[in-house]
Amino acid sequence: MSAEQAGGGSWRPAEGDDPRRASVPLRLQVLEPLTGLALAGHGLAVQVVADGRSVSPITGAAALLVVLGVAGLLGWRGSWAVAARAGAVLVLGYVLMALRQEGSGYFLLWYFVIVAVYPLVLPRQVSRLVAVVVPVAYLTLVPLGASDGPLPVALLRAVSLAGIAVFVHTAATAYRDAVGDRDRALALLDTYTEATPVGLGFWDVDLRYRRLNTALAGLSGLPAALHLGQLAADIPTGVPALALNLRRVLRSGTPVQDVELTSGDRVWTSSYFPVRVGGTLLGVGGVVTEISERRQAARALAHSTTHDALTGLPNRVLFSDRLGVALAHAARDRELVAVLFCDVDRFKVVNDSLGHAAGDDLLRVVAERLAGVIRRGDTVARLGGDEFALLCTEIADVEAARAVGEQVCAALREPMRVGDRLIVSTMSVGVMVGEVGDIDAAGLLRDADVAMYQAKDAGRDQVAVFDPRLRSSASERFEFHGALRRAVEGGEITVAYQPVLRLDGPRLGPGGRSRDVVGVEALARWSRPGYGDVAPAIFIPLAEELGLIHSLGEQVLRTACTTILRWRAETGRPLTVAVNLSALQLAGTGCLDLVGAVLDDVGLPASALQLEITESVLMVDVEHSLGRLGELRDLGVRLAIDDFGTGYSSLAYLRDLPVDILKIDRSFTSRLPEDAAMFAFIVDLARAIGATTVVEGVETSEQLDLVTRAGCDQAQGFYLSRPLSPDAAAHYLRSSGS
Repeated sequence: MSAEQAGGGSWRPAEGDDPRRASVPLRLQVLEPLTGLALAGHGLAVQVVADGRSVSPITGAAALLVVLGVAGLLGWRGSWAVAARAGAVLVLGYVLMALRQEGSGYFLLWYFVIVAVYPLVLPRQVSRLVAVVVPVAYLTLVPLGASDGPLPVALLRAVSLAGIAVFVHTAATAYRDAVGDRDRALALLDTYTEATPVGLGFWDVDLRYRRLNTALAGLSGLPAALHLGQLAADIPTGVPALALNLRRVLRSGTPVQDVELTSGDRVWTSSYFPVRVGGTLLGVGGVVTEISERRQAARALAHSTTHDALTGLPNRVLFSDRLGVALAHAARDRELVAVLFCDVDRFKVVNDSLGHAAGDDLLRVVAERLAGVIRRGDTVARLGGDEFALLCTEIADVEAARAVGEQVCAALREPMRVGDRLIVSTMSVGVMVGEVGDIDAAGLLRDADVAMYQAKDAGRDQVAVFDPRLRSSASERFEFHGALRRAVEGGEITVAYQPVLRLDGPRLGPGGRSRDVVGVEALARWSRPGYGDVAPAIFIPLAEELGLIHSLGEQVLRTACTTILRWRAETGRPLTVAVNLSALQLAGTGCLDLVGAVLDDVGLPASALQLEITESVLMVDVEHSLGRLGELRDLGVRLAIDDFGTGYSSLAYLRDLPVDILKIDRSFTSRLPEDAAMFAFIVDLARAIGATTVVEGVETSEQLDLVTRAGCDQAQGFYLSRPLSPDAAAHYLRSSGS
């Protein structure tokens, strides 16, 4: 918006108007009434010179022109007012010449004034008529003998009048077109500058606002119109730095780039430049862009990279940085630094039983409790999951660090409100105190982690101070992880097979030699080079933790299916193979596709494959388990609940689970005959839901007799056969069929 627009002095088109049909410029509107006053003076002068009378028609005509002129000066300046004054001059001149009084020829001047002036001030359509009406009116005086000359002279005068009128009309039209084009361009420019979110402004050499848009007015919060004509330094709510930078440009004559302006919480970046025409400095231009949201987003991003989103505590990155700084200061000032590695005990139980939302609530409460324990200047951080760390600077000794750990444990023992429940949780804390110059930040945190595991192993809810002798066990743990990863990736995991025998056939002796072998269970085995056999109970959970279980599970499944297909062909018997599925495998989206692909690749009938899932895995998410088991069963494979009786199955859910087999856990077998009644109940329960029973852990002849009398369908155990290598299992199957 410009100062002229704000004052109403510059035409600005309304929506839908054509700028080239603009009204008469303001200056001509003001000057036009003076034409009538000048002609009135001319008439009175003619009267004095030619007539000498004090009152005559000339006097009346002059009086009327004076009235019309004064009215125009007082504001009667519309299109009709201008046309009325032009018509009055035309008619009065005609009458005065038609009277043919002495000096009447002087009034021909009035017609030349009309054609020279009024095309400029009349509307475009009306001004065209001047070139016709005025010459015609003059020629009508010829028959009256009042044209002040012979006919040829009168015709020449009429042509001259028309020519002057056309010339003036053309000039006026060109002027109006130019003004209209200019105003249309300015209107477009103003529309553009108002629409842009970038602040734009222009100040004259006195540093007064001459043009600005609403975005620039946002610096002060005042409307743009209140800035126009004001000095930049005089805006009461403005930004002082704006005026300072305008003066810099005015003094130096060179641009000033990327200056930051602030007002409260708002931030802008601004640039200023001199505006010149030729060598003349007209003023200073400025561009201002608000970056408040961008700056806030940058701060939020920077905060998110160094802080935990759930608890708001520093994360591992920021903690490590502060630990490095603390160690540098400690080395300079010869002080001690302590790191406390804290882990919430049995957090997974809360997460699995109450849900992830409850787990998140618990972590927030833990963060608040830890923040209340630390001293001023210390740091508490969430490293990830349920792991937290405390950095204590200027610590006196190991006992002082241990005391902080005891405060942490005490704070966590107090009941916590998680959702609508009150729960009690505990925390295991590992303490590592860094001596001056003997350890780096990563090593200090690693040793505190090792000490935390020592506290876990000692029974949880306690503090353990790092023992340097533990470093070797930590290194061994990392080596073990690497060895397992290499074993899975290198295909070093082998498969052993334990026969499963039907109990309703001939009586079985030691070794279980019988024609009634119905299948085998595939069991993963790992013999670590240089260390010997590693128990599945150790490496299977670790494979889940390291994300190796999917690859390991596929290897075992493919190997078992390939092997049983060969044995079925060699023996001519419909043998089955049982393969265990872990919780992560069952939950994975690719489980169904994997099983189907392996069966297709190997060519094994789906009915020959039996997938075993532990009871506790099924009950973690019953709805999901029901859906996934139904999909697997649709493939044609058989499903078994492994270790039945050790979990917490609901009988209502058990009835709906699409399972074919219940495998009774060895813990029930080992308590026979004392628990014979309970054992019989489980067998009857399996029979009630239409499932086959397989009893595990048969290790004596007496146990075999008892489970057979109880009505079990199948059995496996050391009395019948230990897990066998593939070659030994093949020999067992051949000999049992002979």
